[in-house]
Amino acid sequence: MNRIFVRLIAGTLMIAGAGFMMARAGPSSSVFIAGDRPVSAEEVEAKLKSDGWSNIVISSDGKYLRVSGLLNGKANNIAIDSQTGRLRAGDDDGDDD
Repeated sequence: MNRIFVRLIAGTLMIAGAGFMMARAGPSSSVFIAGDRPVSAEEVEAKLKSDGWSNIVISSDGKYLRVSGLLNGKANNIAIDSQTGRLRAGDDDGDDD
């Protein structure tokens, strides 16, 4: 009976540890355009317009597309990985307030 109890506790701890590690790792960045594929500036601009952005300026900076524009009347800046369509880590909402 003690062996079963010890194995049950050990298994529970292993599962909890794995879950904790997965939760801490999390995604490195948010999905901006689904598909995990290369995206073009035109696709990014269309997505931004559909999200309510205006006065959009997109420039290329290596593998990132740097975006500036107005969202709800406020200036915002974000960077999007052109290879994956994901926001650059740390650019979740582009709000610098």
